[in-house]
Amino acid sequence: MANNTINAAENAAMANNLVQTALAEKAPEKETAKLTAPYPTLVTLPGGFVTSTGEVITTAEVKELTGRDEEAIVKAPNVGRALATILSRGVVSVGNIPADEKLLDNLLAGDRDALLIGIYRATFGDTVTLPGYDVATGDVHEVEIDVLKDIKMRVLTDPISDRKFTVNGRGHEYTVLLPTGVVQKEMLASSDKSVAELISVMLYNCVVEIDGNPVVSIEQIRNLGLVDRRKLNEELTKRAPGPQFEEIKVANPDGDGEVVVPISLGAMFRL
Repeated sequence: MANNTINAAENAAMANNLVQTALAEKAPEKETAKLTAPYPTLVTLPGGFVTSTGEVITTAEVKELTGRDEEAIVKAPNVGRALATILSRGVVSVGNIPADEKLLDNLLAGDRDALLIGIYRATFGDTVTLPGYDVATGDVHEVEIDVLKDIKMRVLTDPISDRKFTVNGRGHEYTVLLPTGVVQKEMLASSDKSVAELISVMLYNCVVEIDGNPVVSIEQIRNLGLVDRRKLNEELTKRAPGPQFEEIKVANPDGDGEVVVPISLGAMFRL
């Protein structure tokens, strides 16, 4: 299975989920998980949607995908756009507000990922079978993952104040916002760019001030030192709410030891 996750060991500060989504490639087709109804359609938002009146909405409703939805999803040109199509067709409402493109764009990226997991559960159930490799032998095994128990979820402590934070760099202070659906769309529109260019696009959309001055041009981001750019990426990754798509270690189903399972939304949906 192709794996375009930015290698944290090679470049620790660039392990950013937005870049992973933008660079995702098509995964090998595998047997879909068995569906045993019913499954809950209520999703808890780990970041929360803040309305214009300051109300924080922490729940949303999703639905099972149908054949009509599948026909639209398979027409998407890449994994990122396919996930965006799943989101637009699978989310019913956020709180009591009917879901539309504008609302979904304004959700935090982590909330959108949590909704995608909710749509997966409503459609396929709580488990997914993915390939994993034995850490001792390197052999590949098919492993069943529980998407609720095995995928860690990071939740904002304060849904209002935690979405904006300050990062102190080398002689500069940065005011940063957590990425939203708008940022994800910008990333997808730039999916033909290099990793470094994608990092610039993301930071341009998330860094709103440098030393108290507004960021009005992507050139301000390109002119930042590498240490500060990497620190900003690291802070965004560390603070962002939502499911944490890390390698999962589970017991080897065919013997002793552990099996390491790379997991992503694209792999879950067989995209």
